[in-house]
Amino acid sequence: MEKNIKNEYHITVNDNIFRTKNAGFHAVLLFIICFAAQFIIDCILEQFKIVGNEHIRDNLPEIALVISVIIVCVYYYIREKRTNGVMCLEVSFLSDAIKILINGREYAVKYDEIAEVDKMMVIDRIHDEKGCYRMKIKCHGRSSLEFETTAQEYEKHLDFEDTELFVFYDACKRAGIKCC
Repeated sequence: MEKNIKNEYHITVNDNIFRTKNAGFHAVLLFIICFAAQFIIDCILEQFKIVGNEHIRDNLPEIALVISVIIVCVYYYIREKRTNGVMCLEVSFLSDAIKILINGREYAVKYDEIAEVDKMMVIDRIHDEKGCYRMKIKCHGRSSLEFETTAQEYEKHLDFEDTELFVFYDACKRAGIKCC
C-alpha cells in the first residue's frame, strides 16, 4: 500500500469478488469455444476419414465434452495459482473522475456518476464465521464496482481502518464523494 503525490494509490484486493460476478458467463463462453473447436476438429477428421473406428467416431461429442470441461477446470486452477486470489489496483483520483486500473483494464468513473460509496462487513456464518470488508461504489446508470479485503487481511481479523481498502475508502471521502 503506497500513496503517490498525484493522488494515486496502489492497493491489493481480493480477486474473488470480480470472479464471481462474471464467472458463470466466462466459464460457459470458454466451454463453448473449446467444444466448438473440438466439434470442428471432429468434422475435419470425419471429412478426411482420419478416424476409422466407428466406436470412437460415435463417442467424439462426449470426448469433446470431457476435454472441454478439463480445459475450463485447468484454466481456472492455473489462474488461481498465478494470482493467489489477489489483484493489485492502481487508483487515480483525477479532477473529474476516478481511474481504476485492474489487471490491465481501465475503468473510469466520473464523480457525477457516483451515487455513494458503501463499506460493509460481510460475515460468512455458513462456513467459518469469519468476516471480511467489502466496499461498493454505487453508480447512476451503470453497474456498481465492488472491492473486498484480501484473504491475508481476512485471516488477521483487522479493523477496517487497518486494511488497504480503507485507504481507498478514505481517499474517496477526501475527494468529496458521499461515503456511508
